[in-house]
Amino acid sequence: MKKLFFATILVISAITSHAQVRFGFRIAPDLSFYRIQSSGDLYEIVSTEAAIKMQLGPTLDFPFRENHYFSTGLYFSTKQASIRLTNKFDGSENKEVFALQYIQVPISLKLYTDEVGLDKKVYFQFGTAIDFKTQGILEDNPVLNEVNFADLSALLAIGMEYRLGVNTKLFGGLFYNRGLLNNVKKSPISDDQAWRLNSDLLGLEIGVTF
Repeated sequence: MKKLFFATILVISAITSHAQVRFGFRIAPDLSFYRIQSSGDLYEIVSTEAAIKMQLGPTLDFPFRENHYFSTGLYFSTKQASIRLTNKFDGSENKEVFALQYIQVPISLKLYTDEVGLDKKVYFQFGTAIDFKTQGILEDNPVLNEVNFADLSALLAIGMEYRLGVNTKLFGGLFYNRGLLNNVKKSPISDDQAWRLNSDLLGLEIGVTF
């Protein structure tokens, strides 16, 4: 999977060198946390602490009007779920942490203002992000047996771009991914213990475009 990831970056670089496309690279430290909804008579299931994780990878911005871009990319993204289960009958607790890795493809619009200062523009980004799991939970895990192969989230971002040269620009801002799909595919807890696991990311993005 890592070889495919880097091979795709090389292909994207070759394509953008012959097209009116802005190619860049983005790194984004973030807080990964999960929203949990559960129902059942056996356990109370809650999400515990957030974890510091990371996204990184190439970006592609396709212009279709002045200051209007279709924005996408290919990001390596890590997430972490921390779960505490409390037995409703005897009060015993069990806590487990699950590390997940994804390849994320954002599908979004990126809108820029006119210059708000010398060589500076504010941008707003909104759309969706599709995540494809590359590594996750083992099948013999006693609590969460499997998570779904794909995830979908709403994407919001706001930031500022600073022009360094004719084509080179730095950008930085805040972003939020709110998970829309249930990540739980199979759980061996109990047949009547239904629960949903939705992934959220809140972070800082910085990068450069050419």
